[in-house]
Order: sequence, then structure tokens, then C-alpha cells
Amino acid sequence: MTRAGTPLRDAPEDRRTAPGAPAATFAADIGGTWVRLRTGGQDAPVERLPSPSRLRHPDRSTARLRADMVELLSDRAPAGARAALSFGAAIDHLTGTVYGSAPLWGAESAPYDLAAELRRRRPDVTWHLVNDVTAALLDFAAVHAGPGTRRVAYLTVSSGIALRIADVERTRIPVDARGLQGEVGHLPVPLTDPGADVLAGLPCECGATDHLASIASGPGLTRAAHRLGLPWAEQVADRLPGALAAGDPDARRLLELCAAPVAQLLRTLWCLDPHLDLIGIGGGVAEGLGGHYAAELRRRLAAATSYADRGHDDAWLDDRLVFCAPGQVDPLRGVHRIGDWLPGVTR
Repeated sequence: MTRAGTPLRDAPEDRRTAPGAPAATFAADIGGTWVRLRTGGQDAPVERLPSPSRLRHPDRSTARLRADMVELLSDRAPAGARAALSFGAAIDHLTGTVYGSAPLWGAESAPYDLAAELRRRRPDVTWHLVNDVTAALLDFAAVHAGPGTRRVAYLTVSSGIALRIADVERTRIPVDARGLQGEVGHLPVPLTDPGADVLAGLPCECGATDHLASIASGPGLTRAAHRLGLPWAEQVADRLPGALAAGDPDARRLLELCAAPVAQLLRTLWCLDPHLDLIGIGGGVAEGLGGHYAAELRRRLAAATSYADRGHDDAWLDDRLVFCAPGQVDPLRGVHRIGDWLPGVTR
């Protein structure tokens, strides 16, 4: 029974595996809307369940939501399984502590040791947690990193913005002392375009203002559209692609302002790391705007800004930048590969 008295499926009475039996593989991709589960290899069927999240249950306390998540995962994991979880939150990749996730737990910022709680509930299972962007990076790298690729990155521009970088040659994903890497959505954004100061002061989901996600994320697009006075601001996700295709100047201005800081981020990455040979860009904003978004970023990256950034031609960008189509990168596929990378997740 759950804490609310709603029955779940019966948990197995005996969690032990038969002696010598190979451990079952259990993978999950956990987001604010859905939890996707797979028992077995990449070809096994996927079970999709509503996420016990703040998005779906705004009336529930954070403590209740966390307990519900632990119960769901503990209940579904097979006896003695090796579990790999892709989690839509900022995670300490060294310990499994979750620092926060607005879609899952709202504004709650107190760290929560999810891995420890799962181990307490199901000590027979080996639990490994990574951020969903890390899992997406592993899926992207497996498909697109070729011979000679030194470092590869995946940038998601969606309801949030985050980046992960992997050293392919050494099979390493470096993190800092808090087990984090690439939370770029919460970096202050430079408003350098003429007239871009109209967007100054826009809030971020974390409570601060003038972050990259304040402007360039999905919610950021809506905020920017309101600030620019667009009458269809609340329908920006549905209306913007068509407005761009129709040559609407207001839509064009919105795209330019919201893509500018993302282009600046890419310039900075290549300036700081010349061995970053490949960057994939995905997520709801980039995928939803498709060719319009790709063309705007490429236009900006082609322009020279200084002697340190002389611009990049089409051939150079073709070799290093991949705009991912919907479904092309899948964290659930990627998290199956985490076992190969875990020894290299290190500070």
C-alpha cells in the first residue's frame, strides 16, 4: 500500500536471486511528466507510468512526492537487479544526492540522498543514478562520436538548459567537488544584441534573474514573448514555428534574442576547449523550432566577433555541430550504457 492507501502491484515476497543467476538489468528515465521503465536489454518493452511529481500532483508535499518516487522505483525493480536511473534533476554524480528539480519537487532546494534511500529500501539492488542530460550524452556519443573524436558534448534546450561533456578517449565524465558539471542554464546571460536590454530582469525557475534559462529555455521563450508584447506569447511553442515560416518580423526578433546567448555559449565552449570535437543540440525548444533554430545558431556562429573568434564556415560547423531530431537522442537508451562510464565519472 502507498501512504495514501492506494494499492500498488504486489511486491515479490523473496527478493533474493538464484545462486549464479545473472543480475537483471533495470533502467528508468524519470521526468516531471512520465517515468519510463525497462527491464532487460535495449530491445525489451518500455513501460510508461505517470510521474509522482509536482507537475502532476501540485497539492502534495515534497516529502510525499519523494516517498512516492522511492516506492515506485523500489516496487518495480526486479530482485537483485542492476538498476540505472536517468533522473531529471541536478544530481551529485558521485553520491546520487539530488540537489533539486522544479518539475519533480517544485522550489524545494534541500539536497535529498535519493540513492541512499533506494539502497535502504532495496539493498538487494545495485542502484546507479545519473542526470538525464548525462544519459542523453551517452546515447548521442554512442551514435555520433567517430574515430578521432576527443571530447563530445550534448546541450539540451528545453524546459531547462543543461550541458554535459565527455572525454571519449579516456571514457571520462569530469565533475566538480559537488558531483556536478554543465548546469549552464543558471549562468548569468550577456545581453549584447542591440535592443536586448528589453529582456533584462526576466526570472529563472531557480528564483534568480537574467540566467540563460530566463531567456533561452521553453519558459524563457514565453517570458521573452510577453516582454516583447507578442499577442500569442502564451501559445509561443505552437505559434512560433509557423510565424517564422511566414516571415513574421516579431517572431524573427524573438528567435534572434533567445538564440543569441546559446550561440555565445557555444563560442565560449570552443574557445576554452579546442578538443571539443562534437556538440549535439536537442531538447524541446531546439527540436520544436527545427531548421529555424539551427539556421539562426549557424548564422551567428559564422560571424566573426574578434581575433579570438573569426567565425566558422559551413564545413567546419557540419563536422562539429549536430542538431538532433525528435527521438534521435533517448536518455533511456543512454542510461543502459552508464556501466561503461561509471569508473570515469570523477572529479
